[in-house]
Amino acid sequence: MSNPKDQVFNADHLKTGMKERAVKSAGITLATQGIKLILQMGSVAILARLLQPSDFGLVAMVTVFTGLALKFMEGGLSMATIQRDQITHAQVSNLFWVNGVLGVCLCLLGVLISPLVAAIYDEPRLTMVMAAMSLTFLIGGLSVQHDALLRRQMRFKAISVIDIASMVASVVAGIVAAWAGLEYWALVISPVVLFSAQTIMRWISTRWMPSMMSRGSGVRPLLGFGANLTGANFIGYFAGNLTPFAVGYIGGPQSLGLFNRANMLTSIPSSQMLPPVMNVLQPTLARVVDDPKRLRSTITSIMGKLVLCTMFVTLTMAVLADWVIQLFLGSGWEGAVPIFRILAVFSLVEPIAGFLAVSLVAVGNAKALLRWKAITLFILIVSVGIGSSWGAFGVVAAYALSGLFIRLPGFLYYSSRFLPVTFGEFIKALMPSGICALATIAALYSLKQFILIENPIAGLLVFIASAAVIYPALCLLIKPTRRELVEILDLLKLLTSRKLASK
Repeated sequence: MSNPKDQVFNADHLKTGMKERAVKSAGITLATQGIKLILQMGSVAILARLLQPSDFGLVAMVTVFTGLALKFMEGGLSMATIQRDQITHAQVSNLFWVNGVLGVCLCLLGVLISPLVAAIYDEPRLTMVMAAMSLTFLIGGLSVQHDALLRRQMRFKAISVIDIASMVASVVAGIVAAWAGLEYWALVISPVVLFSAQTIMRWISTRWMPSMMSRGSGVRPLLGFGANLTGANFIGYFAGNLTPFAVGYIGGPQSLGLFNRANMLTSIPSSQMLPPVMNVLQPTLARVVDDPKRLRSTITSIMGKLVLCTMFVTLTMAVLADWVIQLFLGSGWEGAVPIFRILAVFSLVEPIAGFLAVSLVAVGNAKALLRWKAITLFILIVSVGIGSSWGAFGVVAAYALSGLFIRLPGFLYYSSRFLPVTFGEFIKALMPSGICALATIAALYSLKQFILIENPIAGLLVFIASAAVIYPALCLLIKPTRRELVEILDLLKLLTSRKLASK
């Protein structure tokens, strides 16, 4: 007889009405991300005027290390809870204590290595910054499993409330601290407040209390899965932060500050809109993994829509780079324009690669993802090494171009060996949207040569409106993209239908 307490972890009811539930969850999270996007953009505009580029660069030097440690804190155990078809209270309790211990150990380690981090950059101020930022490991480790339980049950409305409330608290704390003259410490206070608010609200929302650690719970396979996923995340994060580390090492705080803000702006569409969608897709794909035909159909369908919605956005940003920087960062940030432009082109890689990674994890093949991350790291080290001959910008260019022309095609081919989708089918899903996006960019670039607009707000409004007309019109001319547009419209109708609203 099963323990009544274990019924909280039962996800069998989620296997029915999967499409409707996924669409509803995606709608909730995307609406939430719209609010978060406004908050983030407002925060960026205000903090860029209250702080100096060197303040952002200083904290970015530390986040290279703290972000890596956050991957260890999670330990891959959040996805282990989400992906597992059946899981028990005892198993999740054991995973909670593992995450808690990891958080404590990483916090202590962060404090211990803070002088070393300061010595690497020859910047004494980093000692206290690193020590303070290490508090996020301790705080965050206490709610990893609570967040996983919310996602496992697809309680995205509760997750959205938590995300918005914690971000509001974080943004307000950061702006107040900057206004008070605390300089770079405002950028330290903000994430500490964010993690604290998230942890408190996740506990309140789940109403789940872990029991003490126990033997014989069958948690070992979950730890093995988590270890492989953690290894993949570790290598992936190291690869992702090799570039800012090299930029800071070669160009100093000023160059890293320009890169940090440009990278943040170019990643806003993917960082704000894609994680919620990916969080919905994780449990969705995990529930259909036993049906290869259905899984293949789901992956190809999602890939086509994902590319259609994101590709032209990133390329449009590249054309409008000067206005974006002028509007959101103000004067004194002109050096960020060429960095922003090349990173905008690269940012079209991230949603595709992210979805492939989610798909591999959802089918339980974290080991395959780990191997690919190791291959990616090798490619990136060679690329950045070559690019460093041309200084800090050469590093950025090598990072972006190798991602677009080497790492993405390689990941598509590699993933086809483990997923029920061929390499040709992946390319077939990408090409039509890519052709329409490139044609849109060519049209926008031509218009920009003939229409002279000095005001960045007016320029962005005119050209974004133009892109919103040109791109869909071109998509309607090609059968695959026309089909994807129709299906997206059908999903939007489903999202607003009474039938869905009543579920």
